[in-house]
Amino acid sequence: MAVAIPHPQYIVTLNRLEFQLLHQGLLDGFLLTWLGDSHARNIAQRNFRNHGPFPVRPTIRFVGRGGRTIKSFKDNQLEEALGVLPRSPLQRVAIVFLGSNDIDVATWPADVPKNMAANDLLSLRVQLLNSYDHVFVVGIPERDTCRGRNPELVHQLSLKCNQRLNNVLRGWYIKLPKQCFNYEEERRFTVDGIHFTTGMYDFILRFIQFKLLAIMSGDAQFINIV
Repeated sequence: MAVAIPHPQYIVTLNRLEFQLLHQGLLDGFLLTWLGDSHARNIAQRNFRNHGPFPVRPTIRFVGRGGRTIKSFKDNQLEEALGVLPRSPLQRVAIVFLGSNDIDVATWPADVPKNMAANDLLSLRVQLLNSYDHVFVVGIPERDTCRGRNPELVHQLSLKCNQRLNNVLRGWYIKLPKQCFNYEEERRFTVDGIHFTTGMYDFILRFIQFKLLAIMSGDAQFINIV
């Protein structure tokens, strides 16, 4: 059953922002690519079916495979993920959504996964800028742990890692809504305790679409809505 998600203030202004950007021609020159794990796949598939205000359907580059870390993607899968980018005068925009597996690793000391995940994600973004004009990093979402870790510890590591990414990336970081970080709210998850419900993925997609449009518009009144 889909979880009921409270709608924050951005829902009220979203259609107005889309209308404004369309009439300014700011959405006509972008090719959107999603790069990520199973969370990104679930969101990007929804984005492909309903790409909202973007006139060109996004490309989905699903690179997560059963818990591979950001580092393995950066070292071994980057070429595959990039594939052959289409020849186009349009600006290439990548949305990177990786990291939940990097936080939830039982063998690491407490601070190691936070630092490693953040460092690898920052390094990956630099690498991607060789092929993309703009690279946005989405915050690492909270998840239940399937590896016997204390859920409170995983929760705190996710928050600390995201804070570091936010401090470094600033405008290139998309902070997820607070509903993604309440690990005690089991209704957010499917029965596997790892992946979100359909309703939650739809909510996250719309939130990311809004934040991306807000950043592209450069309008602080939209950017600061969380």
